[in-house]
Amino acid sequence: MGYTGFERLWLFFAFSFFGWVLETVTAAVRQRRFVNRGLVNGPFCVLYGITGTAMLVVCRELHGIWLFLGSMIFSTLAEWIAGHVIERMYHERWWDYSQVKKNLDGYVCLPASLVWGALGFVVVRWGNGLLMSLIRLIPSVLKTILVLAIAGCLIIDMAASAV
Repeated sequence: MGYTGFERLWLFFAFSFFGWVLETVTAAVRQRRFVNRGLVNGPFCVLYGITGTAMLVVCRELHGIWLFLGSMIFSTLAEWIAGHVIERMYHERWWDYSQVKKNLDGYVCLPASLVWGALGFVVVRWGNGLLMSLIRLIPSVLKTILVLAIAGCLIIDMAASAV
């Protein structure tokens, strides 16, 4: 199924937001306090948005175990690359799996990769359709205004975070 540019942008924001929720809740439970897990100040984990949106293109023709494996490999590769890039840019590790058996450079590990495979499977198989059904309920003009406003806020947030 092909998506328009605006639909992909909506999916990017949805995946970024849900990734932020997942990361923030996980960190809050572990640390027993609120922790913003995004690279920016707003409620977005851009890595989830990029990976989720790209996975729709890369894995859309896969089914069953192949979808799980493709999602797992794609997400693991994205996490490994992002870990290196983030450490190089910010001179710190934003996550570390060094203490987990079967890790690679401390950025990826087998248990997390299995979770990414399952999440990717669910997103590509069912999540996309559900999200697109909800997004299509928003009137066109409002949908365009909202997505451009969210994009503008994210760009400003990214610039402010970089400074």
